[in-house]
Amino acid sequence: MNSLSDENLMVNFSEGDQRAFAELYKRHKNPLYRYFLRQLGASQHARAEELYQDVWYRVIDKRESYTPSAKFTTWLYHIAHHLVIDEHRKNLSSDNYAKTLNDEQSDTPDMDGDKHQAIKSCMSLLAPLQREAFLLRHEAGFEPAQICEIVGAKAEAVKTRLRYAMEQLRDCLTKKLGERQ
Repeated sequence: MNSLSDENLMVNFSEGDQRAFAELYKRHKNPLYRYFLRQLGASQHARAEELYQDVWYRVIDKRESYTPSAKFTTWLYHIAHHLVIDEHRKNLSSDNYAKTLNDEQSDTPDMDGDKHQAIKSCMSLLAPLQREAFLLRHEAGFEPAQICEIVGAKAEAVKTRLRYAMEQLRDCLTKKLGERQ
């Protein structure tokens, strides 16, 4: 099982192989959960868990219509992206979304306190679309073309989001870490 690609595992699962689903779940469990947690804010553990489970329910529901025309991870995160968008839309009518921007964005325990705080603070200042593109690229490891498929945006839009996110993070971290020295 471990040697099969995600795409092969999904095809096997669509043909009834439950072990293939278990392997996919195991492979993508932590990165997918972290994606939700970082998109919703670290204080939203329960909601992140619910959306995480919703993704897997949708994978199960759509298993028979899955075709390996794109990477499985692209397909999986495309489902996750739509759940996050729906969640943000629900929360926009209240002030919850603005509040989540200030919540913890990083769970890197080995970093010293000042750097950790600076990164959390700077990540919270990114626009949601920039933060999502940045996390998909640098946390989840997707290529820009895959991010385009996941979020349904053109290549130029994704490249711009990534460029602005990097510029803003660089500027913000330079200021914050420079102030503390």
